[in-house]
Amino acid sequence: MHVIRRETSHAFANGGFTLVETTLAIAMLGLFIAMLMVMNSNILGLLRNSKDNVAASQALQERVEQMRIANWLQITDATYLSGTLFAAPGDSAATLPSAAEKITVSAYPPKAGSIPAQVVRSNGTTQILKSNDALKDEGMVRVDLEVTWTGFPKNRPRLRATTAIIAKGGITK
Repeated sequence: MHVIRRETSHAFANGGFTLVETTLAIAMLGLFIAMLMVMNSNILGLLRNSKDNVAASQALQERVEQMRIANWLQITDATYLSGTLFAAPGDSAATLPSAAEKITVSAYPPKAGSIPAQVVRSNGTTQILKSNDALKDEGMVRVDLEVTWTGFPKNRPRLRATTAIIAKGGITK
């Protein structure tokens, strides 16, 4: 008779994981997930910032297009700018947190002593800061449009602006 002898293998002792190894693996997995969440949060903030910048650019473009409809006397009149152009918020500006819009119309080229017309819209109200009836007699004006809002990160103040030079009779008569 043949005797078969079995040797006990230590495969189970060497092939398993110890408690320390398992704890380290779980800790590394937790750290990886935490890093993914932080990166996700930063990316979402950057997307919000980009969305706000696009909305501000669109708001400025809306105001420029509204000015294309106006005639020379309206463009140079702070009362018209306040009561008609800035009477309602622009569709794009309404999506910006704490949005404020400002338009400044000044003589171009600049003249010593010439006062610009300036109108601001914020918190749902429009206010004429400066007015100058003599702008209607100018040949060209410079129109500065600004949109300010609070944005990412930490509600910091943000600004987007554009400038247009308009000649008398250049847009509409």
